[in-house]
Amino acid sequence: MERGPILIALTAGTLFGLCVPFSKALIGDIAPIMLAGFLYAGATVGTAIWFLLRRGMAPSEPPSHLNRSDLLYLAGSTLTGAIAAPILLMIGLEWTAGSDASLLLNLEGVMTAIVAVMFFHDRGGYRLWLALAAMTGASTILSYAPGGGFGGNGAILIIMAMVCWGVDNNFMQRISHHDPVRLSTIRSAVAASVSLTLAIILYGEPGLTLVVLYAMLIGAVSYGVSNVMFFIGLKHLGSSRTSTFFSVGPYAAAMAAIPLLGEQVTVQLLAAGVLMAAGTLLLTREKKDWMR
Repeated sequence: MERGPILIALTAGTLFGLCVPFSKALIGDIAPIMLAGFLYAGATVGTAIWFLLRRGMAPSEPPSHLNRSDLLYLAGSTLTGAIAAPILLMIGLEWTAGSDASLLLNLEGVMTAIVAVMFFHDRGGYRLWLALAAMTGASTILSYAPGGGFGGNGAILIIMAMVCWGVDNNFMQRISHHDPVRLSTIRSAVAASVSLTLAIILYGEPGLTLVVLYAMLIGAVSYGVSNVMFFIGLKHLGSSRTSTFFSVGPYAAAMAAIPLLGEQVTVQLLAAGVLMAAGTLLLTREKKDWMR
């Protein structure tokens, strides 16, 4: 397998994962749905600039035609991965420690693989189900709030976001042969428009503050650049393998969250991290088997 696409997928995962602690730092100053909208507004600006710079530096090929099937996949990808998932994630972050939420991002890889096996005729073996068991155990640990039972800290919403992104990744795989910058710009523009419209209806019009600019900068890198790189990985590696390498992001995010947000390393976090790492390793071995 070529190293280039693997490095691209690893970088995409790291950039995406870092969105969690940086976004968590902004929650409280901006409503979660508004934050999700401005993240994708930043992604739109970032990928649009990328598109224009690329076009100015070298003659570009005519964009490939999006047929009806492609448009349906793009619409499904935008709805699940660019609208629903970020809103669920940002709302969940209100009640979840940044390090816990970062590790929960690992579920995206296993959800992608399960959706690929169940609905898109990918092959899966026992390691996939062992990985699911390990990550479910880790999610249960992270979802437990002492005295409050399970799911009271927003973990359930983050898990739902990972399911949405699992569906999204499989949709994107079906259209990954198209220009990734163009696709990412379209997705981001639609998502930003929908999320910001919903946020304005619920909370009123926002002012142009430093928090908004920070959110757009985070979105440009963690959603815009990361999404283009993820599309490139999908084209060369497929949805399941790309999601596996993408899973490095949660560990980078969890490590960044501890000093950035002043969070403590707990036994709960370490136990979940071990289970998540075991699940990621199992998923990686599963992909190696699929390649034979």
